[in-house]
Amino acid sequence: MAKCAYKHDFGQIITTDEGKTSVDRAFLAHINIPKALAADADGIHAAFSSSAAAVASSAVVKAASAATDILTIAFPKSLGNTPNGLKVLLTTAANNTLAVSKTEATGTINISLANTTAANNTAALVEAAIRTLTTVAGISVAAVTCTAGEDWDTAAIATGETAAVTFAGGITDVVTTGITNPAVPRNITATAGGTDGDIGAVAVTIIGTNYNDEVISEVLPAFTADTTGTKAGALAFKTVTSISMPAHDGTGATVTIGWGDIFGLPYLLYADELVFVKLFDKVVDAATVVPDAADIEKNTVDMAGTPDGTKDIDLYILV
Repeated sequence: MAKCAYKHDFGQIITTDEGKTSVDRAFLAHINIPKALAADADGIHAAFSSSAAAVASSAVVKAASAATDILTIAFPKSLGNTPNGLKVLLTTAANNTLAVSKTEATGTINISLANTTAANNTAALVEAAIRTLTTVAGISVAAVTCTAGEDWDTAAIATGETAAVTFAGGITDVVTTGITNPAVPRNITATAGGTDGDIGAVAVTIIGTNYNDEVISEVLPAFTADTTGTKAGALAFKTVTSISMPAHDGTGATVTIGWGDIFGLPYLLYADELVFVKLFDKVVDAATVVPDAADIEKNTVDMAGTPDGTKDIDLYILV
């Protein structure tokens, strides 16, 4: 067997009877997760329901022709109250061309009506123009809908508004109490249950902290409408401080928050190869490691074996 000498300082040298090799400083880290708990669908928060059935965030503007000639602009219910506070400013153009733009600083959708031909200002044309904006103040308008009231499509050639109209109505429930944190950083899951027909295509947002106690957030994949099931996140949360959920289609839907089988790592990794021994219950395991050199919460390991509260996880990492 080759003999080895180790010099413990910068510019260290590993010496064997085959020669010398200069290396950067390196350490072998051992991570042990004793009796790793099984995934738990309600380990973080027990079942809770929407406070009310989903309502779209919307704004209504009127034409000068009549108070009943209105245009209702609505966001998808699945966005909850996120669009609340955005604005729509309806004005009259100096020419016969419909123009739609946005003011990012104030979150305003600007609609300038063609001043002669109402057919240029139909709800369908305004809807298509708004959608081309893609986002307003970071909020997607790709699925915004516009609905004409009374004679809007045939009479709207001038604004009946004197100021911008604010979007309102969307519902998002925010939970900050009754939360139990995982024993070690884990990925977060949300499970929809209850009345199938009340489940909406909504996405839960988790806010908490990572291994370094830095604030992080993650939007979990959206539920499938009218379908019970679990959606899992990918980030490792040390703590959960807030759970936000747009209202479901009915109050009969329930949601539980738990943790999955993905464990967080306390190091920024540049490659999976740095985790070169992975043991599950003292046996080599074909675990999946996700490395990330920038965000510690993205450095995770998913064991091939299934944690059940009785088996240790041991990882040996070159750091």
